[in-house]
Amino acid sequence: MGGPRRGVSAYAVSATLVRSADAGAIVGFVLLATSSPAGSSVAGILAAALTAPHLAGPLVAPILDRSTRPRAVLAAAFLVYALTVGIAAVSFAHGWHALSVGALVIAGSCGPLLTGGLSSRLGGLVADERSRQRRAHGLDALTYGLAAAFGPLLVTLVSTAASPMIAVLAVSALALLAAVTLAALPPMRSSVTRDHRVEPRRSIWQGARTLFTNSPLRRVTVCTSMTAVAVGAVPILAVASSRVHELGGPDAAAILASAFGVGTLAGSTTAIVRPLRGAPERGVVCAAVGIGAGLFLCALAPTLPLAALTYALTGFLGSVQFAASLAARTEYSPPELRAQIFMTMAGLKVVFSSAGIALAGLLVARAPLPLILGAAVVVAAAAGTVVLDRSLAIVRHSSSPR
Repeated sequence: MGGPRRGVSAYAVSATLVRSADAGAIVGFVLLATSSPAGSSVAGILAAALTAPHLAGPLVAPILDRSTRPRAVLAAAFLVYALTVGIAAVSFAHGWHALSVGALVIAGSCGPLLTGGLSSRLGGLVADERSRQRRAHGLDALTYGLAAAFGPLLVTLVSTAASPMIAVLAVSALALLAAVTLAALPPMRSSVTRDHRVEPRRSIWQGARTLFTNSPLRRVTVCTSMTAVAVGAVPILAVASSRVHELGGPDAAAILASAFGVGTLAGSTTAIVRPLRGAPERGVVCAAVGIGAGLFLCALAPTLPLAALTYALTGFLGSVQFAASLAARTEYSPPELRAQIFMTMAGLKVVFSSAGIALAGLLVARAPLPLILGAAVVVAAAAGTVVLDRSLAIVRHSSSPR
């Protein structure tokens, strides 16, 4: 028992470190840009250079799926990420902006391996027993929640104490340390035999095809992607809540966003202590219903304590849905396409989350209340779409000739 437990512990440490670097780097480069003579106009370019390549997950995934040494592939990605983020920070500080953007594009291309790619290997470190697998998914969700809090916090503290460039170098060091701690993991042998490996171009096509022809995967993908539109925009929704009910301006919005983060951590912890039961698809849909209801309550909460409670509840359910979606990716995807499925779904979440943030940013000042209610409607529509898809599948099955 000690071996697997040590392996999972090492995974949790490595995952938290590298994902903290990924979460903190964006904040760091925004601060670096805004504190420079170039000003905030360059901040968006740097952020886009780092985040947009995360969408290349389907192109990068075959490298991991086909590798006989997945741990080496992941460690190399961590090292490249650390190196290129550091180069981008130093080159930007010296005014070499083109080099900085190029380095960030390379770093961002490693991003899918830091997130979905790493998650796709966790199942191999845990016994095949369903409860252990799902407890591991809860732990993985917890690493994302911790990273989302710790990475930006580290950048903020180091920027205040030293400088934004030192802060970016600090998160670069986190990725480097993650590569070292990854060595404590047992060898991640590929679960795919040589006979079942798929050619890279076929892998990309088959991964996309599987997402939409495998009914449970299709429904989970649609539900989580649509939910990401609302959940990704929570920091802006918090601003909207503070404006609608005059809860106290930016300080109140920060409290609400923090409450959401606390709820997220609580949900991940709960998923570890009490693993998901039943079909992962059902868990994803039930959580979406709860998230929609939570956002509706966020729109109505008239006082700061009540609003904080509703945001915490929404964060809790969002984390539970994420853990269920990780279980779905593991249980519904073919072994030879597992990294492909994990990384494609992660990329889709990035796209939909970014769209939600952009839309919320446009509406928060003009229509704060409709914005929050609209977010609740989008999540409710996500759950409704899955229920409709499942009902149609049952009808087709019952009417097909036997």
